[in-house]
Amino acid sequence: MTGRFDGTEHRHAYPKLHDLMGTLQGRRFAVHLRASPLAIIVTRPDDPTGARQTVTCKPRVTDQDRMWFYDDANGEPIAEAEDIIGAAVIIVGNLTPTP
Repeated sequence: MTGRFDGTEHRHAYPKLHDLMGTLQGRRFAVHLRASPLAIIVTRPDDPTGARQTVTCKPRVTDQDRMWFYDDANGEPIAEAEDIIGAAVIIVGNLTPTP
């Protein structure tokens, strides 16, 4: 753990991020685990723009401290951590180029 706790090192964060990582890899996205602070970095391998999304998992205070996935860039919630498929759909949508 780091000296400053921001919720991303919650004991339930790793298994949720691991599950999300597997789901996204199944959709042929490249996913890398970042150790500190704990997060996954998601990219579309064939995307020439190099767009990526960094996703953290931590308790959401406004939702009775349930675990949620967050977009690390802007701190916005993506989906509740129990909704792996919903989170994956949103992340895939965020990284899909628009025609």
